[in-house]
Amino acid sequence: MSDEKEKIILYGPVTGKSLLRSYPELSEEPKFKNISGEDLLFAWYIGCQSSPVDPEWTDQTRYKTAAARSFNGVGSKEKRDRYSAGDIPDETKQAIEKWRQMSPDARLLAKRMVQTIFDKYQQMVDVNVEKDFITIRTIGKGEDKEEIKEVDWSGKKSYIDSMAKISETIPSLIDQIEKGFGIAETKKGEEKMGSKSIDKFHQHKKADN
Repeated sequence: MSDEKEKIILYGPVTGKSLLRSYPELSEEPKFKNISGEDLLFAWYIGCQSSPVDPEWTDQTRYKTAAARSFNGVGSKEKRDRYSAGDIPDETKQAIEKWRQMSPDARLLAKRMVQTIFDKYQQMVDVNVEKDFITIRTIGKGEDKEEIKEVDWSGKKSYIDSMAKISETIPSLIDQIEKGFGIAETKKGEEKMGSKSIDKFHQHKKADN
């Protein structure tokens, strides 16, 4: 398999920033509202399908690895130890389950669909109103045949109505494009959040020590 294959990262953590700060739209999810930024990050590492914490590891290793990555502040050792041992609050477990339900593939498809819609809107807007709604009607026969140009008022009205609808939709569409459904695409060979095999090996060994 080629090393150039794309890897989909869903709401990937940004160094030095909480997930809610990096992706404000996450605050709209009820199961993410009532937990700390550290717990949300821990839940991401355990539940998200694009997390570098391998789902094939044992629960103990997964919890230790996620806790080591999530709880690094002053006084975090007790919390890190509890979560490493599987002593996880119900609210955080619910957040983990919510992350598990999120499909990176479906969100990538939605991202591309929205971009296609935006492109199609652009093509529609580029219509030449003065020329593209002219129809030609032929009257008479033989030498008396004559072509008459007429404005397609029905088509023109439909176009104007469509432009009004597009204008209403554009702000929401731009918002979706800018947020990108939390999706980032990287090449398989790129180093991203320690997701390469060698990084996983060292994380595994460190978590077991």
